[in-house]
Amino acid sequence: MRLRIIETDFTANNGWLFKLADERGNHFYIMVDSFYKTHNLISPVTKKELDYYDLGLWINASVIQIEEKGIVVGA
Repeated sequence: MRLRIIETDFTANNGWLFKLADERGNHFYIMVDSFYKTHNLISPVTKKELDYYDLGLWINASVIQIEEKGIVVGA
């Protein structure tokens, strides 16, 4: 799935690092590392991606539904 980064939050106040949207405006999230650990998943972003990802960037991602949110599990 092709997603565009539309918002960032490195304070972790929202529990996510990146908010993304598809072409139809549906929202998806790259969560903080602790969220992935809680759900026995591996974070799809490394330090390299954290340094590279910026607003407006389009990425190809795999998404699953957790807690009624679209969560990116692969990028």
